[in-house]
Amino acid sequence: MCVTSSTHSRPRRKTAPARRAEIVSAASDIALTEGLGSLTLRRVAATVDVFPGLIHHYFPSVDDLVANTFGHAAAAELKAISDQVGLLMDPLARLRALVSLLLSQDRDAVSLLWLDAWQGSRHRAALRAAVIGQMRAWQDYVAGLIADGVAAGAFKAQDISSSAVRILAAIDGLSIQAAVRASLDYATVREMVLSTIERELGLPSGHLAVDAAT
Repeated sequence: MCVTSSTHSRPRRKTAPARRAEIVSAASDIALTEGLGSLTLRRVAATVDVFPGLIHHYFPSVDDLVANTFGHAAAAELKAISDQVGLLMDPLARLRALVSLLLSQDRDAVSLLWLDAWQGSRHRAALRAAVIGQMRAWQDYVAGLIADGVAAGAFKAQDISSSAVRILAAIDGLSIQAAVRASLDYATVREMVLSTIERELGLPSGHLAVDAAT
């Protein structure tokens, strides 16, 4: 007579890190498609197919869930872009790739997520901390690209850190186009962004226009 142990018929319980990662991943998908305002413990629980109490176990409040979700999505974008840009060896080629990716319409969902986060951070301390952390991560990354270009003689920058901040500020200013893209033409503003980057890094006028166009 063969007796099958009951332990073999039950699904294996997920570890705490795996369950937490699953929750954040599901929340990120919701945030990217519907906005941070759509995140609730019950909404995420329904997506993951668990009881809301389990979401509360990992994230005691909606503010915690929102902050962690934004941080995860923003960090994932930075990694994806840096991995792609990192495949190129030439500093100027990396800059062109970065600008093209950041100004692409394919980034609209993340741009809207940043807009949500900037707005929501006024009233949510945890989200504010996450936003500041991700902005600093981007500034460090862009400053690193600039430093590499300066070292190779491809760029000129009096203050690398300040140039990184100004370049990102110019790009961030275009995020609003993701919300009103069908209504307004931002071609002129895009040209301003490109000229700002060229000026910051001592590049000839028009050097980035063709490569960054999308």
